[in-house]
Amino acid sequence: MKDDQNIDANKAVEIVKRYRRIEEILPAHWTEEWVVANGIRQHYYRTGGNRPPLVLLHGFSEGALSWIRAARVLEQDYDVIMIDARGHGQSDGIEKGFSQELLTEDAAGVIQMLKIEKSRLLGFSMGGITGIHVADRFRDLVRALIVGGAADKSDVRTDFTQSEGYKKWLSVYVSWLEELKTQSHEERMVSALSHLAPGAAIPPEVEYVPWVENLARLDISLMRFSATLWANLGAMVEEADRALRRVTCPVLLMKSSFFPQPGGPRSVQEETSDLPNVRIVRFVNSGHLIHRERFDEFISLVKDFFKEH
Repeated sequence: MKDDQNIDANKAVEIVKRYRRIEEILPAHWTEEWVVANGIRQHYYRTGGNRPPLVLLHGFSEGALSWIRAARVLEQDYDVIMIDARGHGQSDGIEKGFSQELLTEDAAGVIQMLKIEKSRLLGFSMGGITGIHVADRFRDLVRALIVGGAADKSDVRTDFTQSEGYKKWLSVYVSWLEELKTQSHEERMVSALSHLAPGAAIPPEVEYVPWVENLARLDISLMRFSATLWANLGAMVEEADRALRRVTCPVLLMKSSFFPQPGGPRSVQEETSDLPNVRIVRFVNSGHLIHRERFDEFISLVKDFFKEH
């Protein structure tokens, strides 16, 4: 068994060593720009074309690059704008602060600076919460909103952040992120294999390379601040729920679970909503990263909802 594991590990190394650099994966016609909005320099990628705008907001510790696979499909119908949140990607770090209020004003600021009116908005996890607050506070900017990875209160667990095990893991993880910044592309590809979930398949190049590159670009101080953020997650979800009740545009909530049942049957089910403008679908027995785990179903729902709205 040990020899088999070594063979598998060697094969994985050879696979990721062949993965291209992020510059080779990004479509050549996409542009990247920076804009100063809400007092910081923010970076974004844009697919371009004379099409309706669609703004994508990523999750915590990810980045605009997380949307490459989805944007390749969505650019057939939209001018897709992928924004790096503060502390992520190539946007400014968190020297001037990091909070949900700032993230909301950041995203709205970019949309306003780009003179985008009534954009469709797709956010995942942290980006989904930001999308809710943008749709609530800046209603003229948002035509329709999709929130991926929407959390139920029952899924929010924060006590683990105080455990010694988590603190030890975080220290090791931060040290690894610091090393990642100094490594070559090939070294990064190999190094990140040890941070895949046990037994997980090697993600395809279009997902694996952006994931590693996002981590290499992450503001390390943000990761050191993550325990505090996790501890406040319950309050953030409750605040987003209150804001959602004030949103007037059409909304699609895509829910999954932080703790799916291993091996259980998977499906996509409609759930009852008590808000007339909000539709809820649940990815049953799927983890939080539904846009990776269930890409085809995820992208089909996105296209259908935005086509209708």
